[in-house]
Amino acid sequence: MSDKVTIKVEGIPEAISKLKRYQVVKKGAVKIALKESGLKVETAAKEMCVVDTGRLRGSISTNWSGSGKPKGQTKSPAKADDGVGQPIGEPGMNVAVGSNVKYARRIEHGFVGKDSLGRNYNQKGQPYLFPAYFMFEGEAIKRISKIFKKD
Repeated sequence: MSDKVTIKVEGIPEAISKLKRYQVVKKGAVKIALKESGLKVETAAKEMCVVDTGRLRGSISTNWSGSGKPKGQTKSPAKADDGVGQPIGEPGMNVAVGSNVKYARRIEHGFVGKDSLGRNYNQKGQPYLFPAYFMFEGEAIKRISKIFKKD
């Protein structure tokens, strides 16, 4: 009498192929959801941003890892070097919305103290970026969760 059990599994190559295809499709859907969410945050931030010259509003942009863009797309009156830089990480899986304008942080959070010219400031923050992010944070999470729900 033999103590051997032989099991034959069929369809492994097909199963692996289907899993790879599933991964590509789901990952692509997540990338689209992230980019669209980033663009919604950008739009809302521009709407909420206080305007003096328009440079800050024009510099608010969206960029994502692997986009190939050193800065996000910006519109006049922003300068050509304004905009958020490209985040690092797996292509399309990291999205950044923001501005590289020096005073952007002061507008968002406020500033108390002296500037580089010795002028005193007691400036209250006028948030535009964080509120825009929180407006769409839940939507992005729901969209990505829905992508991975059982088909």
